[in-house]
Amino acid sequence: MEITRAVVLDLLPLYAAGECSTDTKAFIEEYLQSHPEMRPEFNQYGQDPLRPAVPAPMTKDDELRSLARTRRLLRLRSTVMAFAIFFSAAPFSFSYVDGRFWMLLRDAPGSAAVYGTIGIISWVVYFIVRRNAKIF
Repeated sequence: MEITRAVVLDLLPLYAAGECSTDTKAFIEEYLQSHPEMRPEFNQYGQDPLRPAVPAPMTKDDELRSLARTRRLLRLRSTVMAFAIFFSAAPFSFSYVDGRFWMLLRDAPGSAAVYGTIGIISWVVYFIVRRNAKIF
């Protein structure tokens, strides 16, 4: 089976990125030696257009900073979620005091509105923190 120029052109980006097997690497080098007219196309990859797309390896300090930031965001997300759940449920709280059934929403609507507002704000903050935590 004859391997065509199109196949070699498909393999050149992998070769330039260093992501092909040793057999493929040997085949590409042999093909380029026997077909010098392919040199200009190979030299185009010699500038390594794929390398800028691949991030540089992280140093240990970068990894530690990233881990610390992720932990901080997760802790903040958990705390804000706890506040959001508490303040969302607080307006609907009730108790039985001195033989009377007491409901915050019915007996203290101002306080219930404040708790509800804090709950809504907490949910907004939670979703913002959650989105920021997903970026990394």
